[in-house]
Amino acid sequence: MSLRSRTAPGSWLRGGALLLTGVVLGAGLMVLRGADAEPVKPTPVDYSRYRKLDLLGRSLAIIEQHYVRPVDSERLIYAAIGGLVAELDPHSEFLPPGEAKLLREDIEGSFGGVGMVVVLQQQTQPQARVVLEVREVIARGPAMQAGVKVGDFISAIEGKPIGHFFDLRRAIATMRGAPGTKVSFTIESPVVKGIATPRNITVLREFIDSPAVLATYLGEGLGHVRLRDFSETAAHELSEAIATMKTAAGKGGLKGVILDLRDNGGGLLDQAVAVVDLFVDSGPIVRTRGRMGNLLDESSALPGGAWSRVPLALLINKASASASEVVAGALQDHRRALVVGERSYGKGSVQAPFELGDGSVLKLTISLYYTPKDRLIQASGIQPDVVVGTTLPVYKDSLPELEPERAHPRHLRPENFGYPARAQGDEGQAVQAAGDDAQLRAAVQHLRGHLQVQSRGGSRGGSRGARRG
Repeated sequence: MSLRSRTAPGSWLRGGALLLTGVVLGAGLMVLRGADAEPVKPTPVDYSRYRKLDLLGRSLAIIEQHYVRPVDSERLIYAAIGGLVAELDPHSEFLPPGEAKLLREDIEGSFGGVGMVVVLQQQTQPQARVVLEVREVIARGPAMQAGVKVGDFISAIEGKPIGHFFDLRRAIATMRGAPGTKVSFTIESPVVKGIATPRNITVLREFIDSPAVLATYLGEGLGHVRLRDFSETAAHELSEAIATMKTAAGKGGLKGVILDLRDNGGGLLDQAVAVVDLFVDSGPIVRTRGRMGNLLDESSALPGGAWSRVPLALLINKASASASEVVAGALQDHRRALVVGERSYGKGSVQAPFELGDGSVLKLTISLYYTPKDRLIQASGIQPDVVVGTTLPVYKDSLPELEPERAHPRHLRPENFGYPARAQGDEGQAVQAAGDDAQLRAAVQHLRGHLQVQSRGGSRGGSRGARRG
């Protein structure tokens, strides 16, 4: 699919491929100190900020020569570069070769590992510690075969407590490895009462080709498709999944789609643009602006979006970030989807990875995302149209003292007179398929309501209603 865009934001930017220039204006400025004003001292003609790099070289030489034990000079240099970006925003970072490899694997969507998604969690009971909580287990992967389940806790990897790892990335780096090699875990399953009994398992790593999309046909012409991340094939997989659900819908056709971006932390921007282009026929999708709000790039949809006529609801939560917010903001601005769930994370900055030649990567924030209506995503997030939490609300009778008509002993019993009977209190197949997922149930119910209004409006509702989702 061709998209109109002046740059390819999702592509790798190699060292030297992108030049960022700036001009410092200082001549003639005044510094006010109390009632006095004195001119700024002129900058020496031969001044260069890079002269200070001599301090770094001298410091490294002193450490190598005088530190009480031998040092790894490469690690010290990497730490120094890390210190540079530590003064910037939290998403600019330096990745040594091993960690840069993880980034590439995540983008490509395939790697040697055990097949589970984990997050760091602080526990206070039965004692204060850091563990990994298993959020997802890849079907038929090594972890599933070893009996790992969603909700389990990992307290150690290779005998090393999780608290000994500096961050989540280093823990994941230990989990991954060459297919055919082994890795051990200490696993604890959650218990209602008492203390969990740890168990040690050893898992044989395999080549994990993690699917970007998980699709489920709910019934009643409604499909639920979860987009896990924006890897290199995300938009293609999403379109194929919707086509599969259309086939499952049969003669009635696919009447609506729920696109689930919950817990999707982002990925490639060009894939986010391609996803929006599946549902939108025209107009801007996302803008990126650099210093002083200068427009750097604008991506627009092309006519003929594969699913531009299918009613759409979109699920987001607090962990929906970056590319997920680009998609949510674009579909919301185009009034193409009803956004349901929680306010998103608010990570609206663009990072370009610069390869430094030795396998390491400098990931640098170079611009900010804006929605088609120029709403800034950074630190603001996307506010859903319908706010729904993670638990089902408790039903409360508005007038408990009022008996309904059917409770009267002499009420007229309903007769159908040949019209099809409607079951009272029937939630419907799609709502039942959503189970206890409060946000998914809300999305299904809103889509069903939209479809009912559309069907009653007949041809007058037409494609306009479908496009609004």
